[in-house]
Amino acid sequence: MNTELDHRFTGRERTRLRRARENGFLNAGCRSPQELRDAHGFWCWRLRLPVVWFERLTPRSKYGRICVDLFTTSSVLNEKGVAELSGLADGALVSSHDVRWDRVPRARLEEVARRALRAALRTGNYELAERVRVPAKNAGTPKVLPWKISA
Repeated sequence: MNTELDHRFTGRERTRLRRARENGFLNAGCRSPQELRDAHGFWCWRLRLPVVWFERLTPRSKYGRICVDLFTTSSVLNEKGVAELSGLADGALVSSHDVRWDRVPRARLEEVARRALRAALRTGNYELAERVRVPAKNAGTPKVLPWKISA
């Protein structure tokens, strides 16, 4: 699925986006990772999927970071989902909206990202987020404002 915004990326970056759309998670280890994460996040938002991406800590590091973000969905992780995601790798920073691992061995980055996506999408690991209703300041009858046409 090519979008009209993909023209700003190089061939390698477009290939990374194509693979991310096939796999569900993005390898963001490139020169412009933020732009790639934004493009992948926009695609996930349109499909209401969680955003999952990984990158190496430095270009020659033996470790990488993985992020799972549920802000593109209308769901939050429940206790079962939090437990399953935090058990995938050591050192998980977990909240109901996102999970992050900062020191995953490079050889396991893709495997943990794949498992994290599956766990985030598994039925029973998430629930719909409650919508917060903010009461209107002047919650009375609406007033009709006069409409003026200026000539």
